[in-house]
Amino acid sequence: MTHQSITDQVSGTTVPGRLRAVLAEVSATGVDGLTEVELLEVVALLEMTKGAAAAAQARATARFVEERDARVAEMAAAEEISRREASLRRRATRSEVALARRCSPGQADRHVGAARALVHELPGTMAVLTAGEISEWRATIVVRETACLSPERRREADRRLAGGLRDLGDRALAAAAHRACVDLDQESVVERRRRAAASRHVSVRPAPDGMAWLSILGPLVDVVGAHVALRAAEQARHVATGDPEADAAAAADERGRGAWMTDTALELLSGRAPGQAQPVEIGLVMSEGVLLPGTGSDAGGADEVEVPGHGALAGDLAREHVLRLLDEGDDRDGETALWLRRLWTAPYGRDLVAVDSRRRLFAGRLRRLIELRDATCRVPWCDAPVREVDHVRPVARGGETSASNGMGVCQRHNLDKEAPGWRAEVISTGLDPGGGPHEVRLTTPAGEVRCLAPPLLGLGRAERRPVVEQPSALEARLLALLDAA
Repeated sequence: MTHQSITDQVSGTTVPGRLRAVLAEVSATGVDGLTEVELLEVVALLEMTKGAAAAAQARATARFVEERDARVAEMAAAEEISRREASLRRRATRSEVALARRCSPGQADRHVGAARALVHELPGTMAVLTAGEISEWRATIVVRETACLSPERRREADRRLAGGLRDLGDRALAAAAHRACVDLDQESVVERRRRAAASRHVSVRPAPDGMAWLSILGPLVDVVGAHVALRAAEQARHVATGDPEADAAAAADERGRGAWMTDTALELLSGRAPGQAQPVEIGLVMSEGVLLPGTGSDAGGADEVEVPGHGALAGDLAREHVLRLLDEGDDRDGETALWLRRLWTAPYGRDLVAVDSRRRLFAGRLRRLIELRDATCRVPWCDAPVREVDHVRPVARGGETSASNGMGVCQRHNLDKEAPGWRAEVISTGLDPGGGPHEVRLTTPAGEVRCLAPPLLGLGRAERRPVVEQPSALEARLLALLDAA
């Protein structure tokens, strides 16, 4: 028994109990009446506290994962479980860390790797972090840049970086760590860059003001070459071609360099002709007040629009998008380019309701409806896209293929739900007016979390009160038009 354990027993407290007391103390800390010097001292001390807390969190994380992994390894060695079951349990262990840290499983994997590196291979960095002299992010930079080294060479790099951990900026620290890696093991650095090429991918994420980022992670030479080609094409548009119509169109084009390059890149990637509206279907979930301004509720929700999985959109922009599609008329195949679909919601517009299916697999409109309802993986703090629509109660135990028994999850959490000690249960179907949204209780070996379906039009909007008996404004307008006809 360690000295610290004896102290905890004598004082009648546990480590979690003492940490809860520290958390309560920090939460209750006020800053009114402090001088400027004292205010800055509070800022500095709290920054050091965050670093020290990150070090303690890393030690606890590494210990938890190692003990679980050792137990799984013993069971696998004794052939009590298969190799696949062992892999599933190790992955589920890291997903428990994600729930504890309130982050995604992918982030938790990185946290686990960083914790084990700090505890076992970077003693100097860990010591400075424990003293609160650097932040968790700066420690992560050292972990990231030295990941290609063997444990022995990593400890040497850690020793070389000791003098600059407290004083160097983030970029300078990353550069210093990279130099140490090149000096200690050039072959591992080269191999790391070769492996990085296998991780090339394209991703999209929302940006402010109705915009979005399209990111391409690829080899440096290829990405820079593509950018140079775009810049060369943009410069060439200012050169006279001798064609009066083309030169006049180029002269009338008032777009700046960035706008022109962006429009050109998106047109080429999507296969559109210049000026053609985006033919790919994009779901716009909206209230009736968007298409018929002035008919929305009085709750401030007349222009409620949501692009599922990406965020809110202003009503004016949604109307502009619909009108642009209408102006395009028929597409090249002679078929209409605009489709309007009605999504059935609860009477007050918060939740999406649906019908059941007799099929065993979620497919077709039922699958699409659940994907729209859940937007992203339903497990808290996981923002991954919905990859699987799974039965909350398995079919083998009588579960139905229905909207109430379905839950959108990422591929990782779909597998985690099958690990020992994990189970899911529907608490609320979300189909009863006034009964609340669809809710699933997810139980893990360490506790339980609530998986609540988000509002159909996203969080952050004014709450709309249930209206059950009266027809909606859109229905009233349509009835009036039918009566007039």
